[in-house]
Amino acid sequence: MKIYNKKVFVSGVFMAGLGTLNLVTSIMNNDLDINGIILIVVLFVLGFGTITRSLSQKMAREDRLKELDERNRLIELKSKSKSFKLTQIISFVFMLVLLVMGKVSDYEGFILMGIGVSFVFTISMFSEIFTYMYYESKN
Repeated sequence: MKIYNKKVFVSGVFMAGLGTLNLVTSIMNNDLDINGIILIVVLFVLGFGTITRSLSQKMAREDRLKELDERNRLIELKSKSKSFKLTQIISFVFMLVLLVMGKVSDYEGFILMGIGVSFVFTISMFSEIFTYMYYESKN
C-alpha cells in the first residue's frame, strides 16, 4: 500500500490519534458523555476518510491539481490576508477595551490583560512590516 499524499496522510493519522486519545482519556476518567462520543466519532470518520484519500492515487492527483490551481491559490492568499487584518483590528479593539475597563474600574488585572494583548498586536504589526520588506526585496 503506497501513500500518495503524505501531508494528507499525516493529518488523517493526527485526527485518528486525537480520536483515540480522547476515547482513552474519557474511559479513564469515566466521563464519556454524548458530546464526547460525537467528537470521537467525527474525529475517527474524518481521520480514516482522510487516510483513505491519501492512499488513493486518483484522489491524491485531484488534491494536487486543486492545490496548484491559480484560482484556489489566489482565494487562499486573499482569505489569509483578510483574516490577518481582521485579527489585527480585533486585537487592537480588545486591547483598547481592556485598557479602558482597567482605568475605569481601577482593577489592575484588566490593564495587565490589555498590555498582554498589546504585545500580540505589536508582534503582528512587526511581522507585517518585516514580511513586506522581505517580499519587496525579492521583487
